[in-house]
Amino acid sequence: MVRLITQQGQLIDWNDEKVSPFPDNLVFLDLLNPSRTEELEAEKWLEYTLPTREEMQEIEESSRLYLENGVLYMTAWVPVGLETPDPETTAISFVLGQDCLTTVRYADPHAFRFVNDQVRRQCSTPISSDAVFLVLMELFVARIADALQNVEADLIRLSREVFNVDTKRNTAAIERDLADVVKLLGRRSALVANLRESLLSLSRMMQFFLNNSASWMRADLSVQFRTVVRDIRSLDDYTNQQTQEMTFLLESTLGLINIQQNQIIKIFTVASVLFMPPTLIASIYGMNFKQMPELEWALGYPMAILLMIIFAAVPIWYFKRKGLL
Repeated sequence: MVRLITQQGQLIDWNDEKVSPFPDNLVFLDLLNPSRTEELEAEKWLEYTLPTREEMQEIEESSRLYLENGVLYMTAWVPVGLETPDPETTAISFVLGQDCLTTVRYADPHAFRFVNDQVRRQCSTPISSDAVFLVLMELFVARIADALQNVEADLIRLSREVFNVDTKRNTAAIERDLADVVKLLGRRSALVANLRESLLSLSRMMQFFLNNSASWMRADLSVQFRTVVRDIRSLDDYTNQQTQEMTFLLESTLGLINIQQNQIIKIFTVASVLFMPPTLIASIYGMNFKQMPELEWALGYPMAILLMIIFAAVPIWYFKRKGLL
């Protein structure tokens, strides 16, 4: 599918009737899951080739960021599906020339849904390709910042839950809640890792753009681009902080789970100690040897019961005095 934006801010969306060939005043060409026919039509109008889906998956920086015939070829990992339980990253190629920005993508990140409104609101006509590129970068950074703020809110809530655990509750219920905390921390850790990967990719792409577009980039946009770079760096530092917070919370949660499990082991240990003396007495008088004098004693049975009670009560008193019960 193909979407177009002209210098005057006119949007030709997915389902609109396309002008063939593309209009001369085109500044933004967005290809979403393009067919081979759409790719060839775009390349014919642009007069240069577009990266294939296989080329977009390359991990070498030289394959993702390069300059060819005055056109910048840039591929970055962008977060997608942040509002879903399983967010991920997707490769998006930005082919930027002085006249037109072309994006090739096989997913629909949130930022692309609002790019037209932002272009009309922020960009003065005639709109330029680098202005559209700036709007996209700002939308990506804002989306990542919102996701990190949501993660921080989750971490604050989890911190309160972990360190305000009611120890009087059932041990199994406490362990079940703490296990849920560990699962949520794992999901948030994976999300932050994806966002950090995107920030690193966007940072490299922005630096490459600034180093190679000075000759034709609009002077009034230079400051805004550098502001975006600073925002990306600050968010990257923020992900480091959140990673440390999640590590601390994970270690604390696992420590609390170990404490709860140790309490169970402690109970069984104390119980085994309490029953050892009575068991010993019962074992002695259960041997039934012929020469045991107590076998003929009328008070033997009640005396054995009394001894077992005494030897069970003494350890209980001792453990309570030491604060072990």
